Amino acid sequence: MSLPEKSSRTGLAWQILVIALVLGVGALIFYFLGAFNSRPQGYRSITYRVEGTASTAVVTYTQPNGSKTELIEIGVPWHKTMNFPKGMIVVLTVGNPTQTGDLKCKLLLDGKEWKEQFAKSPKDKVSCGGIIP
Repeated sequence: MSLPEKSSRTGLAWQILVIALVLGVGALIFYFLGAFNSRPQGYRSITYRVEGTASTAVVTYTQPNGSKTELIEIGVPWHKTMNFPKGMIVVLTVGNPTQTGDLKCKLLLDGKEWKEQFAKSPKDKVSCGGIIP
């Protein structure tokens, strides 16, 4: 390989490296600015969470269209995350079908703890709810 040919390939390799670096930095900037956020504008992420020493629970919760689910039996611990419009009322209700162990419900708003309630006894239902800010 002649010297001009080698120099040309080295220059091309540097150009590709610089372009890749610029694209990578640009992608990071867009990521940190939220450009790749899958949540539509005006919406917040709500995570319903059930915790405790009970093995199962029955739950109902608000869906993004505003309706409530039918009673669903779940294993504890359990969580479900969905996107909701701001200003919507969300509610998670938890019951203990075995009436052994304890339960608590939690709502996370954009991944941060927002609401939490403990069942006072294994026979009690517990609910967490709020208006999404």
